[in-house]
Amino acid sequence: MRPPLPTIAFLVAVADLALCGIISNGFIVTVKITEWAKSKRLTSSNQLLLSIGISNFSTTILLTVYFLCKYSTDTGNSIILQILNGIAAFAVYSRFWLTALLCVFYCIKIVNSNNSLFLWCKMRISWLIPQLLVGSLVISMIVSIFSIRQTSTQSKSNTTANIRNVTQAKTLISFYTSSQLLFLSICSGCPLLVVLLCSILVVASLCRHVCRMTSKESSFRNLQAEAHVRAAGTVLSLLILYLLLYLTENVAVLIHTDKNRFVYVFVLLVYAPAQATILILVNPKLNQEATRMLTRTKS
Repeated sequence: MRPPLPTIAFLVAVADLALCGIISNGFIVTVKITEWAKSKRLTSSNQLLLSIGISNFSTTILLTVYFLCKYSTDTGNSIILQILNGIAAFAVYSRFWLTALLCVFYCIKIVNSNNSLFLWCKMRISWLIPQLLVGSLVISMIVSIFSIRQTSTQSKSNTTANIRNVTQAKTLISFYTSSQLLFLSICSGCPLLVVLLCSILVVASLCRHVCRMTSKESSFRNLQAEAHVRAAGTVLSLLILYLLLYLTENVAVLIHTDKNRFVYVFVLLVYAPAQATILILVNPKLNQEATRMLTRTKS
């Protein structure tokens, strides 16, 4: 039997987004690893960009495999699907925290403050970033383990409840939906709050800088102003992208329908190439390499 046209269109869109995510983030990973091999060292910003590129690259592949297994008739709710769910959860949540760390990095490097803690972070940013990267991976791993246990428990409880009565089934589904929503709000909401706070600080610093330059009657187009504008544009773009994913995620948890699950998978797959595009546009090295590659392709 031939699948309906909307299903075919959705699968084609998923394949295109997955391919775009793999190519764009593979490009970031290749450029940063090449730069690392040449200079024998990796700066804090490049550590973050490389980590985000690897995270988006692996997350795209994992989500595609998970999607195919989830909606195939052969796997169903097998142990393989639960393992893929845990790995995909680890990749997704690590991506959230890496995005938050990138915004923290821009905030610390750009914003000027006399606060002692802020100055301490600015002076030790090269030491802080690797520690925060490890911490984000540990948190994401704990989240993914909890996600596997929660999925397994919910599946068993729903099966038991269906055997007993419909009322108990509805109660258990409501309980696990509420707990899952609370859990997702905390785990996804904390990085979102970090991104939001960094966005506010960077934009406020940009406004102060503009006012200072205006009062001195100096040219706005200087290096410091361009750095402020680039950082503000980056964190605001990442904030908008994160908000879209966060809202979609919570709606998918609240309303269990195939349509919402499809939309959530679609947004998750959009996130990788969209974030890669933002990073390529704002990073001079990546932008230069991308322009050079496009020039070679056209010629």
